Amino acid sequence: MRAPGSPAKTLQTRLSSQLWLRILVSFLSIGCFAATGPDQPPKVFEFQTGPGPSVTISNLRGQVTVRSWSKQGVRASCTVASPAVEVDAEPMPANGRAERIQFSTHVVDPSAGADAATADYVVDVPAGTNLEVRNRQGHIQVEGLSGETWVETVGGSITVADASGHLDVHSLGGDVEIDRPAGHVEASTITGNLEFLDPTSTKIRGTTTSGHILYQGDFSPGGNYMLSAYSGDLDIVCPASASFEIHAQSVKGRLDNGVDVIRSQHDATPRGGIGLLGTRNQGKARLDLRSYSGTIRLRTMR
Repeated sequence: MRAPGSPAKTLQTRLSSQLWLRILVSFLSIGCFAATGPDQPPKVFEFQTGPGPSVTISNLRGQVTVRSWSKQGVRASCTVASPAVEVDAEPMPANGRAERIQFSTHVVDPSAGADAATADYVVDVPAGTNLEVRNRQGHIQVEGLSGETWVETVGGSITVADASGHLDVHSLGGDVEIDRPAGHVEASTITGNLEFLDPTSTKIRGTTTSGHILYQGDFSPGGNYMLSAYSGDLDIVCPASASFEIHAQSVKGRLDNGVDVIRSQHDATPRGGIGLLGTRNQGKARLDLRSYSGTIRLRTMR
């Protein structure tokens, strides 16, 4: 009889351990494949258009990216999470150059669950496109458009970059970031944050309820900038050469002013709150800041 710990006993234990390890790896691989499901190939749509078509995208869940390109046409690559969802495209007119194109996501199997109703869009459009995007859950990104842009999401975030046309951007619970806008901007969110970075716009209106607002950049001569939050803070970071008239007011919050302003003789403070009415440099733009219980901060860039 061989003693415990003999070479034969050790070899048998090692082989059994390796067998169980292979079985476990195989089981986990099968489980992962079943949970993930087979990859769905992207569905590609291509349409000829003029320089300024109208494009509408209605999605349920997923990421929507819209980019400008130099071609007079629209190309969309759409990837769905499962066969339970499909993407349709309807050009108008149906033949020839399309003036309007509508993309929409449909659930064909409601029993598949909410996660299965996911579709990701990557859409290339002419720069002059008038765009409308509705995406209930998921990120929306728009780049380089000069037409009118209207974007809405319930729980997702929004990023718009290098847009020179009118922007109308709304999210219920997500963050909104607008980089280098040149046209008029209207942006709002309820619980998310708002960021305006390096704008050249002459009109910006931004509102949030509990989120934070950041404005970083200069103000255009003759511009009108209105930013308001209920309980969130407002941070304004501008160059030392910025020229504006300011009216800032917080009812139950604070004012942290690090910018030299010549106060107006008509400066009025709300009862129980704080306010600032004055001019910086030549006062070429109008800056209106409101927060009920948040802090308003003004700083110059270093």
